[in-house]
Amino acid sequence: MNGSLSCNAQNCLYNANGLCGASVIKVRGGNAESSAFTQCDSFAEKGLKNSLANMFNMNIQGEIKQAFTNTSIEMYPKIECDARNCVYNIGNVCSADYIQINGQTALSSTRTECSTFKK
Repeated sequence: MNGSLSCNAQNCLYNANGLCGASVIKVRGGNAESSAFTQCDSFAEKGLKNSLANMFNMNIQGEIKQAFTNTSIEMYPKIECDARNCVYNIGNVCSADYIQINGQTALSSTRTECSTFKK
């Protein structure tokens, strides 16, 4: 994936002002027929325990670059995806230029979805 990923899951550890601060995210949805049957499997609820447990997946370099620019998006996570029915899934990697993950009030990955999913 070479595009950007925005996310409104405010309770997610990786949410950095609407952008994704993870290095790699995993979208699940195996046989999904719509975005409602997908989820961001990388979702981790904010908190010290999850911060420590998921530190290895933080995109520190991207977050630092992003802090110094307002004109471009510098955080580009790799998007692994198992939603076989999505047109953007090419070899289990998302090929969309722009990804939107929704889950504004989510407290777990099951309350998130990839709104970019397209059959």
